[in-house]
Amino acid sequence: MYKAAIIIDPNQPQGLLTNSVACITSGLFLEGKDYVGHEIKGKDVNYIPITKIPILILKPGNSRLLDLCRRAQETNLKYMAFTKEGQSTTDYDQYEKRVSGLPLESVTLVGLGVVGDEKAINSLIGSLPMFR
Repeated sequence: MYKAAIIIDPNQPQGLLTNSVACITSGLFLEGKDYVGHEIKGKDVNYIPITKIPILILKPGNSRLLDLCRRAQETNLKYMAFTKEGQSTTDYDQYEKRVSGLPLESVTLVGLGVVGDEKAINSLIGSLPMFR
């Protein structure tokens, strides 16, 4: 069984926080045929595919997003690191220029999305607090 989690910096303003979650979700589930359902035809509307696995929204608690990202890399989870550099531009080319070739330690992480085996996700997120 698969599971997903988004760990988000709770100190962001609400608009940036929700933008972070949206961007992480879009990147995390791109080409995620194992995680996303199919289109459903209603009588007068088609419902676009949504995820068919649980997605937890968490705070990093006492953990650093950088450390959580490194652990996700080590366990070969699919992950999506989202940065302040990406959040502070509306031009994808500019975002690419800001982060291209930089090590993870040189950017400012504002969120991390992970998806994969439920046990591996549970091991990574441990007892991180839920975002409320």
